[in-house]
Amino acid sequence: MKKSLLFAMAAFAAVVSAKTRAVFYFDTEDYTCDRSNDAIRDIANILKSEDVKGNFNVVGFLALRLMELGRHDVIDALRHHVIGTQTLYHSRHPDIAELGDDPSYETAYRRTMLDEARGVGMLEAVFGEGRVVFACPPGNSVSAVAFDVYSDLGILFNAATGFYGDSVADGKAYSSKTYGNGLLVRHGCKLEGLWYFNQYHLPYYSSFTLEGLLPRKGKPCPDFKGILDRLARFDYAGLYMHPHMAVKLKHWDGGNYRYGNNCEWRRWMQVEDRDPADTAVFYERLKAFIRAVKADPRFEITDLGRMAGELKPRRAITMADIPAARASLEKDFGAIGEPASWCVADVFQAAVRFLRGEGARVPGKVYGFLERPRGVASETSVLADDLRAAAAKMDLGTFLPPEIDVGGKSIGPADFLFAALEVLDTGASRVTVRPREQLGSFKEVPTIENMKISDAWVHTKEFRDKYLSERLRLQLWTLRIE
Repeated sequence: MKKSLLFAMAAFAAVVSAKTRAVFYFDTEDYTCDRSNDAIRDIANILKSEDVKGNFNVVGFLALRLMELGRHDVIDALRHHVIGTQTLYHSRHPDIAELGDDPSYETAYRRTMLDEARGVGMLEAVFGEGRVVFACPPGNSVSAVAFDVYSDLGILFNAATGFYGDSVADGKAYSSKTYGNGLLVRHGCKLEGLWYFNQYHLPYYSSFTLEGLLPRKGKPCPDFKGILDRLARFDYAGLYMHPHMAVKLKHWDGGNYRYGNNCEWRRWMQVEDRDPADTAVFYERLKAFIRAVKADPRFEITDLGRMAGELKPRRAITMADIPAARASLEKDFGAIGEPASWCVADVFQAAVRFLRGEGARVPGKVYGFLERPRGVASETSVLADDLRAAAAKMDLGTFLPPEIDVGGKSIGPADFLFAALEVLDTGASRVTVRPREQLGSFKEVPTIENMKISDAWVHTKEFRDKYLSERLRLQLWTLRIE
């Protein structure tokens, strides 16, 4: 039997035997009403009783409120689970998207870091140092500044930015007025790890949310088999809910923070409680659903703490890899899959270091741009010695320049990259750069290309997304798929 056929059969067997990873997420955010804390405790205890670890992305200030209210029962219930952050104040303005939409990136970063370091500090003070495994943006508040801050705080996982559901399986990008423009989308049922601006982006919503188990007048309990049949088509299924919805009829932040701070701080408007009998029915359905997932051999329940331990170590780019990297980028100017997972910025950093005469280094933090890169308008000849001189002056610890001076000639960063790779690959003393696309294609993350997240969710009317989405687009060189 031919080797190619054997490899194909092995690959097919691996796909058939692969299980859908099921992850339970909980947007744990209502700091306005203590009854919502009962739901956090109850849901956390239900999961623990079923030997399941949930992923609770907790608003930083809510952790502080739990201490203020003496809710050690809630804190103890959450100790079994994985903790994430859902920003310092969630919907309170300025929210994390509004903070990031500043003309000065440095100001946006500093203000965001001030809030998020406080929020993470509150979580660690309550749940323990090093417990914050992931971040989750509230609503559609996807921000490159936030990604930058979280990576500097040592948080690599970002949930709710990898939006992924049934419509994607049919080859259509997820789209909705409220959320679709702000999220990274992967096509198809197979999910590979998607890194963007130093964050590993996870799917969040799927074809079913746990709030669908809430009793509704005249409607029976959802069909578990039908739900699981749909989810089993995916490599990864994110099952999510807001714990407060188990005891509340509406979300807490609509009246308090829709389009502005509509209440005095700590004098929050309250929303109507859910009938306790309905809450009890929901809890029974939740238990039954968890058991159905556990009993279904097509699924494997996992959590972000476990997934963090399964991340692959990065592989250094060596001089021997330059021909393959060059060929890959010439064919498709974007993330490289072979011989290893590298982004364009990884290769750029390696090329600069090799031009300096430095050795191979395992890729680390990468940066894109703060303004649109500008390439040459016509064929331009540059010397290898001038490329080396430019490389010697380059700062790789910050955002990449939109254009680069090489021997008195201004060329684009992509121009520089391809010229550097040619010199390193062939030993040429002079190369010619030609007009080319400088940023690359958004085919892997199509919703970013034209995204704009103002006029949605609870953001203020003053928030116009003048800089936020563009800054996310400008990090395209940091995209890699693993």
